[in-house]
Parts: sequence; C-alpha cells; structure tokens
Amino acid sequence: RDEQTWKPGSVQDEFGTSALGQVRNLAAIVQKASGKRPSRRGSFVARGRNTGATGSLMKTLERTDTAGGNDDEGGVEDGGAWQQMRENDRTVVTALTRLENDMQLLDNLASERPQLSTLELSLLLTSVFAAATSPIMFADLKVAEVLAPASAAFAASLGIGAEYIGKVAVADGKEVAAATIQCAAEAEGFLANAERVKAVTPLCVGVGATGASFALLAPVIIDALQIGTNTQLVTELYLFCPLISVLSAAVAGLALQEIRQFTSRAISVGNRRFAKSGIVGRTWLSSTELIDKKSAGTSDRWRSFGLGVLPAPIFGALVPGALATKCIVVAALAAAQSAFFLAQAESVMARATDAVALKARSAAVCDTYANQGARSAAVLPFTSALSAFCAAATAAVVELPWLESLATLSGPVGTTGQVALVSVFPTLGAMFAAAASVSKARCEVDAEAASQAASTLALEYDKYDAEEDPVLNPFRGVVDLIRITAKNGIKVARGRSKKLLSSKAFAPLRAFLKILRKLGRRGGSKKNEGN
Repeated sequence: RDEQTWKPGSVQDEFGTSALGQVRNLAAIVQKASGKRPSRRGSFVARGRNTGATGSLMKTLERTDTAGGNDDEGGVEDGGAWQQMRENDRTVVTALTRLENDMQLLDNLASERPQLSTLELSLLLTSVFAAATSPIMFADLKVAEVLAPASAAFAASLGIGAEYIGKVAVADGKEVAAATIQCAAEAEGFLANAERVKAVTPLCVGVGATGASFALLAPVIIDALQIGTNTQLVTELYLFCPLISVLSAAVAGLALQEIRQFTSRAISVGNRRFAKSGIVGRTWLSSTELIDKKSAGTSDRWRSFGLGVLPAPIFGALVPGALATKCIVVAALAAAQSAFFLAQAESVMARATDAVALKARSAAVCDTYANQGARSAAVLPFTSALSAFCAAATAAVVELPWLESLATLSGPVGTTGQVALVSVFPTLGAMFAAAASVSKARCEVDAEAASQAASTLALEYDKYDAEEDPVLNPFRGVVDLIRITAKNGIKVARGRSKKLLSSKAFAPLRAFLKILRKLGRRGGSKKNEGN
C-alpha cells in the first residue's frame, strides 16, 4: 500500500517532467523509513506547454495531494512545518519558472517573426498556385503532371535546406558549449591545485601558535627542570620555539605565492580563447613580456620567503629585555605572520572561487542554450521527412490514372477534383517548409546566444576597477553581509517592539502617553492664543 501511495504521479512525458516529483517522493519514502513520515502524501505533476508544444518542466509545477489528514498511526500533523515546506516549494518553483521563461524568450521572439524571406515565400506561393491552376490553365494534363511534383519537390528542398542550416547551427552551439565546459573544467583544476596548496597554511598557523605558546612556557619548564645553569641547553630551549614559528611563517608565505599563481591562472583561463578579435590584444603578451612576468613571479616568491623569515627575528632583536622575552616576541610575531598569510590566502581563494563559479555558470548557460537549440532542431528531420513524403505522394498521384478519370467528368466537379488532387500535397509541403524555417530560426538564435554566453569567459576579471569588478571582493562582501544583517536585525527589532507595545500589557502605558500628547497639544494651542 505504501509503495502505491508514494509512487510518482501518473501524468508524465518523455522529457522528464515529473523528475522533481520522483525526487520528492523518494525523499518521502526515506523519511518514512527513518520514522519521520510527512503529514501528507502526494506527487508532483507538471502541466503546460513549451517549445514544440511540449510540456513545461517548471511553469505550473504543483503538488497534488493523493491522501490527506493525519498519519495512520494517529500522529498530530505539524501544520506549521508543512506550510513552510509548501512556501519553500512555491518559491523554488517560481524561480525555476522564471528561469525557464527566460530560456524560452529567444525562441518566442524568433517565432513571432516571419522566417521565410520574400523570395522564398513568393516562390512557394507561385509554385503552389501554378500546380493548383495547371488543370485549369492547360488542357494537356502532362503539364499538371510536371508542375505538381516540381512544386512539391521545391517545398521539400526548402524544408531540407532549413534542416541543414538548423543542424549546422546546433552543431556550432554544441561545439562552443563543449569548449566552454572544457575551459571551466580547466579553471576548476587550477582552483583545486590552489586548494591543495592552501591546505598547509592552517597547519602553519597551528604550528606557529603552538610555538608561541611553548615560548611562554619555556621559562617555567626551565625552572621546573632546574637546568638554568646549563647555558647551552637553556639557549637551545629558548630558540627552538621561535625557530619553529618563523619557519611556519616562511612556509605560509611561500604557500601564499603558490596560491596566487594558481588562482591567477584559474581566473585568467579562457581570456584569449574566447576573446573577440577586437580585444584579443589586451590579453596578448610578447616573449619578452612573458619572460619578465616569469622572472617577477620568481622574485616575488623569494621576497615572500624573506618577508616571512626576517621581520620577526629583527624585531625581536630590537626589543629590550632578556633572551626569554625576545624569544616570546619573535614566536608571537611569527604566529601573527602565519595568521596574516592565511587571511590573505583565504581572500585570494574566495575571489578565485567566485571567478571560477562565474566561468562555470557561463559554461552552463552556454550549454543550456545549445541544448535548447537541440530541442528546437529535434523536429527538423521530421518536417523534412514529411516534405519528402509530400513530394513522393504528389509524384504518385500524377502517375496514377486519377487525373484522367476526373477529366472525363464534365463541369466544375471534374475541374475542382483535379485542382484539389494536384494541389493538396504541394500545399502541405509548403506548410512543412514554413514550419521548418521557424525551427531553423530558433536553432540559429540559440546558437548565437550560446556564442554570446561563451564570450563572457573572456572577461579579464583582474583588470576591472573596484566598482565594476564582477568578481567578489572578499572585504566588501563581508561588509555588505554585515550591513544586511544589521538592517534585517533592526527591521525584526522594530516589528517585535511594535508588536510588544501593542499588546495588552502595555495598554496603560499607551493610554498615559496618549494623555500626555493631548495635554501637550492643548498647552501649545493656549500659548499660540496668548501670543
């Protein structure tokens, strides 16, 4: 019984309309097996029409309850949680519906315009008119036997030509989408390398902090072990912890440089590959510039190593005091350096992650438009086959003795029969050709949309100003989140304070304030009259 209850909805189609419903029903089965049964049962059913008169995946996705009330065990239904789940579902479905409508926008615009050129439309109408009027215009039926198949063959040629153009456009879009997906995958690879290098920086921070802590405990350990007379051992114990902290800071600095190199490559991948011809020069570097860039990267690496090693010992040497105090200062400073390098690494990684996500999103949009074009092109072979069938049927009709039989009938009946016989299939072929031209236009516009989406991968994310940069600025992002949190907190506090003040407990206070306002208004009016 439960299997029948939780089975997917019966209204499905071959495009996976009820896939979301199957996922939800599967989740419901899992909840039931774990003892957390939902209070209502149902399945998702999608209705509506879409490209090619197909069902819409998300437009009117709704939940139809197949059983209501409480659970069989007599449990109490959690109405608030269920209502919240329904609201969340409605919000998600609304967002997905808008996304699907946006994807359909280009196809709808292409469908609203006539796609046959004036010449093609004129030739189609002329050929169909010639085939239809040939029994009337020419007494010899041989002319009709030639004009009718020629008209149907011309309509079939237009349909087949539309199929060729549409299929080529779809292939172009698919190839562009494959290139964008490959580019996004390369960016993900560089980002993964940066993540692998960054994994050592928290370890460096932990080691540096541990060294600083043990540097504080070193004098206590020396006093407890009573080895203060052994100068060499005491010096080694004092210097061991600062040395560990300084080396950790140096490793963190080198890791930061490696992270910057990998993230820079992740951000810039695809800039030249998808750049337009007019802006490709912005990403081009000569051999000398490449050598200078490589040399600068090596110099930055050694500079980072020096900055990670030297500042703490130099500052510790300048601090007055005993050796123990100097070692504590050096270890603490090195630990702070490691933490600073970690914060920088996280900032760089956040920016690179956002840039790679933008590339992946652009690749997904490109692939989506390419698939949209493939959907539009799916009907093209069928229209071509129908056009070819009309051409073959027209040839068969004129070869059979039906025209001669109708010619023996005197009056308008025979003429009308001949006209209908030689014009029906050429007319249908012309209609199929016109339908193929609309689908061809959809394929072309989707391929162009895929190309435009791919061009966004060529954006030089590191070359923008602070205000125009499309990639996340971590510091500004944190400030914005704090601002949003404070704004929402103030809004919630105002709402709760108003609700609290409007309660019955504060009724006397509200009456007292109202009386004070009335007294204040009366006193002000008397003062104005006295003046």
